[in-house]
Amino acid sequence: MATIFSKNISENCIISLWKIEEDTDFFLKYLDIKEENLEACSKATHPIKQLEWLASRTCVKYTVELLEQSYQGIEKDEHNNPYLSKIQGFVSLSHTSNYAVAIVSLEEEVGIDIEKISHKLSRVAHKFLSEPERLHAGDDLLKMCIYWCAKESLYKWYGKKNLSFKDNIFIEPFEENPMRITGEIFIDGVLKTEHQLEVFYVDDYVITATV
Repeated sequence: MATIFSKNISENCIISLWKIEEDTDFFLKYLDIKEENLEACSKATHPIKQLEWLASRTCVKYTVELLEQSYQGIEKDEHNNPYLSKIQGFVSLSHTSNYAVAIVSLEEEVGIDIEKISHKLSRVAHKFLSEPERLHAGDDLLKMCIYWCAKESLYKWYGKKNLSFKDNIFIEPFEENPMRITGEIFIDGVLKTEHQLEVFYVDDYVITATV
């Protein structure tokens, strides 16, 4: 089992990170999915994308079971947000080619994201950073990555999709390598909600999660 860590945010909320080292057969067995059903379940045809999908669901199942619940799968709501089947709880997940991460809460909505620190962020920074955020980030790719992850986490938490990263979601300036940051969602210029987010660093990846 390639879990890197599991962390209790509260008694009823856990974050887990999974390093994708196993093959497809391991995940199929763990999730009790037949190979012939994988494409239909994952909505993916490429083997790598299927593996990432399997790893992310495995990470969710592992986390659900840490909370002493019975994992019954994941479904999607009308906004394409994941929710736990037959469990009174909330889930958010994210994955890359190397890692899957999930947060499960039995109490409240959650949002999580993982992103690799890369130069592509600098090419699109003008699309997701407000002017004060751009000034704060400068040319620092790590800061850009934290901003992106935090905004994506809040976007997932909100769940209704009609948000602009640049115009609706804002992250307060933070110190170097922060462990916790503050984010806000504004709708029509009015503060809708304020959240604390935890920040984790693994290799050249950043993870943020609402807490």
